[in-house]
Amino acid sequence: MEILKVIEASWIRHCEISERNAFFPQQLKPSSHQFARCVKTGVTWRVDVMQGATAQHASAYGVKYQARCIVPYVLDPQRTRFLVGTQSLREENEVHVITLPDNSSDIVCEGLYTHQHEIWDLAVCPFQPQLISTVYASVGEYGAALWRIPDRSKAGHLNVQPLQNVASLDGHTTTIKCTLWWPSGEHNQLLSIDSENLFIWDLNTEQRAAKIQARLSAGELHHMTGGAWDPHDVTKVATAIESSVQMWDLRSMKQSSRIEQAHSIQVRDIDFNPKRENILITAGDDSKIRVWDVKMPGMPLRELPGHSHWTWRVRFNPVYEELVLSAGTDSVVNLWHVSPVSSSQDSKPKSPYGSPKGPLDSLMRAYTEHEDSVYGIAWSARDPWVFASLSYDGRVMVDSVPQNVRQKIANHGKS
Repeated sequence: MEILKVIEASWIRHCEISERNAFFPQQLKPSSHQFARCVKTGVTWRVDVMQGATAQHASAYGVKYQARCIVPYVLDPQRTRFLVGTQSLREENEVHVITLPDNSSDIVCEGLYTHQHEIWDLAVCPFQPQLISTVYASVGEYGAALWRIPDRSKAGHLNVQPLQNVASLDGHTTTIKCTLWWPSGEHNQLLSIDSENLFIWDLNTEQRAAKIQARLSAGELHHMTGGAWDPHDVTKVATAIESSVQMWDLRSMKQSSRIEQAHSIQVRDIDFNPKRENILITAGDDSKIRVWDVKMPGMPLRELPGHSHWTWRVRFNPVYEELVLSAGTDSVVNLWHVSPVSSSQDSKPKSPYGSPKGPLDSLMRAYTEHEDSVYGIAWSARDPWVFASLSYDGRVMVDSVPQNVRQKIANHGKS
């Protein structure tokens, strides 16, 4: 049987064809029930994994540096796009604008922009997609800034352009973790979170200025690692503080409810359900994934086994709330089906065993194309069945929800 040979050490730039004795990453080694194919398209590949008679298509793209950050990018509604930020210690870093054209499985790089420092967090303004924010590192110190992506139509012959600095978020005295854009409609407010404080910024992009409007403190004895802004109530923000989740009220500028011991160790990520109020999901270093009602913080509504190592990211699908995507340092991306829950219908766990592990919650598919820790996942803002993942070695995989899962959700919607 003839198969292709991927030279692992040069995965990003080179793909050579061999007649026999091919090598594949462990996850894509062919067996009697599956085979994989790699097609060279510059720095992109198409990987077709066959399970019996069913083809699962995935597209791959490589950046030349290590990376952690990938986010959906809505420049226009006609294409699926993502932004990828790199994390090189010694080289000038980059922000890649990548797209998956219609009727093609080849990822195309539409723009490449330089960013001097390591990118630890990347976010896109929801109402001005050319405006982005980054959290970056420089010689052991962290900073955060707003940038404008240049108009490529005015770039002439330039293939690589620098991001245009709009404003710096100065005022942090401890390690900055992330930035959060106003989640609903157009607004001039932005949040930034460091290990001890939550800052509310008033932005004026025309004057290239960002002013601190308010600051909330978690205290020196607490350590925040990230957070999420409630899309249903813009006065509520959730932050991860060690093993707990702290809710903040931006009207009273005080802490409100708290989910104590949301995980046995560090909470790594938080995401709000886009369809139901007061519902959020968390991922932790205990490998678990848990769904919570912030009005009933004593016990999770659902619990998923997560990953075999740290669960680093978790995201609700923006359209189909029962679909959840997770990624971990076990190099795996998991697609889950989580039965919808709310405080009004689920005051007690549904499991007959008295636990929050409901019978309708299951792992739909494990995506194993990566070979390094997966730190970034993002659902497409255009097509809710498409998502991307990013591993630390700079490999981007664009995958899709299997047809049988789509059918299951469609049938459930009709019932």
